[in-house]
Amino acid sequence: MKMSENKDYIQLPPLKKDTPSDVVAFIWEYMKVLENSREKVKNLLKDANENGVKLSHQAPTLYDVVPKKEIAEFEELMRKTIADIVSEASSVACWVYVQKYVKHKTLNEMLQELPDVGQFILAMDIWFAKLMEK
Repeated sequence: MKMSENKDYIQLPPLKKDTPSDVVAFIWEYMKVLENSREKVKNLLKDANENGVKLSHQAPTLYDVVPKKEIAEFEELMRKTIADIVSEASSVACWVYVQKYVKHKTLNEMLQELPDVGQFILAMDIWFAKLMEK
């Protein structure tokens, strides 16, 4: 199947091992440009290289500072979410400890009792077993 028959695939030619990754990334993006526009892009790059780039606007800063109020609500939601996750994780960890060392339940018994948090029960069971070995 030729590339002209199926535009879903791109195959780059072999590149030298020392080709910088950012150059490879730009080549990849260049290949995604419509064929009839590639020549225009190439000519713009040639012109910029040969004649220098003349900025008619202020050069961008290295990063933008997002105003605090713009992220305040998201930050608060993330803090609450993380606090809830830590709280839930702590309560399950305590539950696993009590089930394993106070009530002497097996891993399978614990998994059957709280199947919704099975992965966490398994992780805590292994963690407590390693902790108690020391």
